Amino acid sequence: MLSYAMVVALAHLLGAEDYGRFAFGINAAIILAAIGNLGFSTGLMRYWPKYLAAGDKAAAKGVVIQGFELALQCGAGLAIALWLGAFLVRALGWDLDPMVFLMIGILGLLINLGDMATNLLRAQGSVVVSMLPRDVLWRILIPVCAYGALHLGLGLSGTGALAISAGVLLVLTLWQMFHIRQHVAALGVHLLARKDFASLRPSLIPLWFAGIIYAMIQQFDVVIVGSLLGKAEAGSYFAAQKTAMLLSLVLIAGGLVTASQMAALYHAKKLDALQAMCRNLALVIALMTAIGFVFLVVFGKQLLALFDPAFQSAYPILLIIGLGAMIDAISGPNAYLMQMTSYEKPYLKIMATCYALVVAAQFILIPRFGALGAALASASGVILWNVSAIVVLRRHAGLDPSLLSLVVPPRIRPSS
Repeated sequence: MLSYAMVVALAHLLGAEDYGRFAFGINAAIILAAIGNLGFSTGLMRYWPKYLAAGDKAAAKGVVIQGFELALQCGAGLAIALWLGAFLVRALGWDLDPMVFLMIGILGLLINLGDMATNLLRAQGSVVVSMLPRDVLWRILIPVCAYGALHLGLGLSGTGALAISAGVLLVLTLWQMFHIRQHVAALGVHLLARKDFASLRPSLIPLWFAGIIYAMIQQFDVVIVGSLLGKAEAGSYFAAQKTAMLLSLVLIAGGLVTASQMAALYHAKKLDALQAMCRNLALVIALMTAIGFVFLVVFGKQLLALFDPAFQSAYPILLIIGLGAMIDAISGPNAYLMQMTSYEKPYLKIMATCYALVVAAQFILIPRFGALGAALASASGVILWNVSAIVVLRRHAGLDPSLLSLVVPPRIRPSS
């Protein structure tokens, strides 16, 4: 909800062109962050409880240190490459500002480190410190600082809003890192960390590519719409997308809170308890999301008008994306379940196949139907993904996090 309030506030503080530039930049930074984390953002939620459950403190300490080291190196390299690439493209005649792309790269690096810190703190049981900086303070402080810049007469552009986002996130991530160091030190200050990237690689690579695809599913629609239809259309699509994503909050929160528990129960071979937790979670998620969808149908135009009265024309787009989010909720936290267990490779295959079809459909439909075509392709991809994931989980794991498990319980199979 605060994320939604943040983008609404920035829509009023920025002009239409600068708001479209900010939307493009922050979506590109999120995708860049997924590329730069090498799978550790999700992996830390899985490996930390797994190693501690096995009593292997050295491995738990090592995976944290190695994860942040590699993510920092990769993220910094991507930021520099993006900056230099912008100089090269400008030399070829394109009207690009290299500093904008450097800012996108820096913000991508900080989102990367912030995602890893937040997920690791969740796995470590620090709920307040994991959620407060990123989920609350960051979203409040960005528009506050933006308003302050305008009040002081400093001016505000889309690039400036990205810079403010990066500066605030840097401070909050450093705060989280302080708490992470305390948790790691509690394992034993003099304990030697065991870094074993080679053994992690087979599972990290699928998690990494799946994370990139997931980020693109969530963010790249705006980039495609902006590239094909212009920044103004990107702004209205961004408003509809962000409004519809309010429906996904319960699913995301439920998955993140229980992800480390999924890993712990699965590796402890407590599959009956895991299925029961997923079933109950799916019921709560579906009920709350259904209430939200009805609210969206009734008050969707008013919500879009909070960004700009002209954005009410995106109401059909809002409903289509919202329908996809409703299907996602009914299907339960299958994405988290597959990644926290031993099904990261099937998860990646399903994600890659579905998203390839979505992108192909968007490039076909957008020229014909405009931004509505992007929404139709996106919602269809969500439905295809969830059906495929449920089939794989029921057939191979005997687990089902969807509402279907209430009617047709799966046959639980022993974990390997």
